[in-house]
Amino acid sequence: MVEWVREGKKYAQKVKLLLLSLVLGIAVLGIFFTYQSQGIKNPGPGDKPVQTIKPGEIIKTAVQPTVKAEAKENPEKATEQKNAVDTGTEEKSVPRKTTDLASRATPVKQEHTAGTESNEKTSASQEKVETKPEQSQSLPTAEKAATDPEQNQPAPASQATPSQAPAPQTSNDDTTLNSYVLDVIDTYAGGYYPYLLNDDYANYNGVTENLYYQGKVLLKADPGGSKASFCSGITFEVFFKAMQNRNIELGLSPDDFNGMSFDQLFDFALTWYAATGNKETSNVSIAVEKYGIGKRITDLEDARAGDFIDVSRENYTGHTAVFLNWLRDQNGRIIGFKYWSSQESTKGISYKEEYFNVTDSNGRKYGTVMRDTVNIARVSAVGDYQ
Repeated sequence: MVEWVREGKKYAQKVKLLLLSLVLGIAVLGIFFTYQSQGIKNPGPGDKPVQTIKPGEIIKTAVQPTVKAEAKENPEKATEQKNAVDTGTEEKSVPRKTTDLASRATPVKQEHTAGTESNEKTSASQEKVETKPEQSQSLPTAEKAATDPEQNQPAPASQATPSQAPAPQTSNDDTTLNSYVLDVIDTYAGGYYPYLLNDDYANYNGVTENLYYQGKVLLKADPGGSKASFCSGITFEVFFKAMQNRNIELGLSPDDFNGMSFDQLFDFALTWYAATGNKETSNVSIAVEKYGIGKRITDLEDARAGDFIDVSRENYTGHTAVFLNWLRDQNGRIIGFKYWSSQESTKGISYKEEYFNVTDSNGRKYGTVMRDTVNIARVSAVGDYQ
């Protein structure tokens, strides 16, 4: 009986423990469901309660900082992103439109020939490619000049610089200077260019306008503005302008006469003027040969219009001119020549004829120009410079 009572007490204690455990379990479950119904995470040490986030608000929270960060740099893109956020739709990743390197490169100008039709079509398609502002590139100066008519106009010969010289037109432009010389003398037609010869060499050098080379005055015109000249000066002026014109057409610097420095070209001019010695050592032929830009014509029959001629007379005077053609007698013998220059007899720039001191069938002299002292100079093509 006593043992039965003891066993009953032990059973009662177990039941109590079981009931207590059941009550505690129910209480814990109650607390758990209460927390879940209020949307609260079971906090841990130091954690803060986190509110439940609705699905539609996930994009807003993730994208909004990006919108603010890019609003200043790209307003249009930021606006698009903001619109997507406000409508509660998910922003899709759209690949950025790109342009390949070939279409971004400046199109190469194609030379128009019969066999370049496909190249012209390709170039045309490249020109139609629309580029965004951030893709536009500044054209290099040289390309801009090639596409801008105002920039592509050649500067006057006296003001042109190497960077202003246009590209060569054709290789046929590299000829002797003769045709350029004849073009230059035509520019004086109809003007008033009187003759003036004096010894005011420091202020006047027989040219109608100041001649500039490499940024400095090489030869000076009459300070009174008369546009006067004398023979050596006007022929050098024509030579100088013709050289610059040809250089410009060939895409060369107008300040580069076969690499001559300013001092060398000044010495060239003194030799041209026969100011550095007698006619045997100082004349137009000596000048062009000394600086490698031309040669002396020794056979009179080889002379051509646009050559430069230097002669002496029996009265110990001399003359320098642009040669035009020979004057002949009825047998075809050379007895004189026609030229263009500046002389007192024509009161300035004009065409004129003179005769050599050769005799006719009656023994009479045609003129006073000494035939055996003639010097003829021809300026070579640039490619033939020495």
